[in-house]
Amino acid sequence: MELDDLQTLSKDYVLSGKCDLTVAQGAKINALIDKIRPEIPVLVVQMKKSSANRATLIIQKDYALKYFPCEDTTIILQLPRKNKNWKCKFHIRASSMCNAGRRTLYLGKFVHDTHVREGDICLFQPMTNVMHRRFIVTVHLLQKESIAHSPGGRTDIGSNHGSTSAKMGGVKEEPPADGEEYEVSEDSEEASENLFMFADRVCITPAQELKLLEKVEEIKFKPPFYVALMSRSTVCQHGPMLRFGWQYAARYLVPKFAAACHRGENGPISLVLQREGKSRSWPTKLQYRRRTLDTTNQMTVLKGWPSFALDNHLRERDLCLFKLMDNEEQLTMMVYIVRR
Repeated sequence: MELDDLQTLSKDYVLSGKCDLTVAQGAKINALIDKIRPEIPVLVVQMKKSSANRATLIIQKDYALKYFPCEDTTIILQLPRKNKNWKCKFHIRASSMCNAGRRTLYLGKFVHDTHVREGDICLFQPMTNVMHRRFIVTVHLLQKESIAHSPGGRTDIGSNHGSTSAKMGGVKEEPPADGEEYEVSEDSEEASENLFMFADRVCITPAQELKLLEKVEEIKFKPPFYVALMSRSTVCQHGPMLRFGWQYAARYLVPKFAAACHRGENGPISLVLQREGKSRSWPTKLQYRRRTLDTTNQMTVLKGWPSFALDNHLRERDLCLFKLMDNEEQLTMMVYIVRR
């Protein structure tokens, strides 16, 4: 059960990745499988910290190739005997359609609404095959520990309210309350598959993260977004500037400089900022400073950013989502603002 590959222990379900299961949990899974008798094998996932906190799930390639769509689409998640459903984005790396490569399911508000936590076990049961127009998955939740104290505690099939195991550890740490900050780092092992990419270290609240997810649901997108948390240096009246986190810049912006250099253009390059729902645009200059003995690599928006910040009334703690636009002659980014 600790192998990285899929573990086919039954014709009715497979284990994804590393699952540190107790005997009681294994019995719960078997009992649930016997009860639902799935037509398509169920994917059993023990939620990692990264999946629970960032609301992203890497679907194992072998399983996805057989039972999940072979293109970017929306997957509908539902709970047993519940009327509500969640529309979640399913993304395949553009260079690996139907072949090798990661498949990512962005769980969005599903994690928040169902109180999924690290260590919980989710059984993903495809209800339709890939030939159907709508791909629907029923999710059965087995909790790591009882959450009877939580508002709207789960009553889904397969819940193990009250059961604990010494192997699984003690009382679960509660998530930060609204208004309490937690730190986001882009050094995660799954950073390349995240819906959002941040600066090196950014503190956001759970409420802000939920707002980001709500905003993204309104947008047709191809991930990831770059998220900038406005600080005093980015919105001050005298000489504000915006610096992109290096992981995002290295992957998506440095190649633009390489292309410009190939055309014989040196120095800062033009970057056009657009606003959601606005007809005008803001021309800016993007500067790339390479590492020296005293500094690190930096990607900074200089000329033009003060006008953008002023015209759009940006304040400290506002969040800006930057979406790199495709098929544009000039380097262009659409900016979506989530107010503090």
